[in-house]
Amino acid sequence: MPTLPVTPAEVALALLLAAIGATLQGSVGFGLAVVSAPILLLLDPVWVPGPMLLAAMLLVALIAYRDREHILVRDVALGTVGRILGTVPAAYALHALPGHVYDLIFAAIVLVGVVLSASGWHIARTPVNVVVAGTLSGIAGTISSIGGPPMALVYQHEKGPSVRGTMSAIFILGTIISIAGLGWAGRFGMVELALGVLLMPAVVVGFAFSRRTAAWLDRRHTRPAILAVSALSALVILLRALI
Repeated sequence: MPTLPVTPAEVALALLLAAIGATLQGSVGFGLAVVSAPILLLLDPVWVPGPMLLAAMLLVALIAYRDREHILVRDVALGTVGRILGTVPAAYALHALPGHVYDLIFAAIVLVGVVLSASGWHIARTPVNVVVAGTLSGIAGTISSIGGPPMALVYQHEKGPSVRGTMSAIFILGTIISIAGLGWAGRFGMVELALGVLLMPAVVVGFAFSRRTAAWLDRRHTRPAILAVSALSALVILLRALI
């Protein structure tokens, strides 16, 4: 077991944030990193993106199993292809270019999508759009661990269980691919592994609590929640890039 470069107070805060974020993601389909990543990044960059992605891998597996009957199987294949396409350049970017450049581009794309969607513009769930959303998700998820918004905007008009189940199924393999990309870039080792495992109990607690909040959101609140969390995540990424 490696010596962890964090204090007990940091661990306690990380567990609290992970539990809150897991509740949100278990309700909407994404949100763990939206709540946790920005604060943890400011606290200590060692938490992001590797440990956060590892903890998220357990969460998406739990959500996918819970909502497995509502998964859109074809979209899982298409989204996974996109995730692979996005992870490769993102892993290379971690080697070559400042991450804040990609953060700014990603935040701008998501904010434009949210504004257009809120104004009534419909992003159709076509095969091409699913692949494109998966690609953007792969880029953003690998660099910042916040990869949910592009996928969520495509599924904003679907029923809650389909949104959560399909996105989570895509994220299972996509998260593994992103972690592999981080390992190739020298950004995931034993310390990141240990911190990710440390976050997992809090993720399980948040997932358990999300059973109640997900049922409430399924009563016609899913789309507003998706747009709100997408906008919040874009603003968070934008702020982080500017800081």
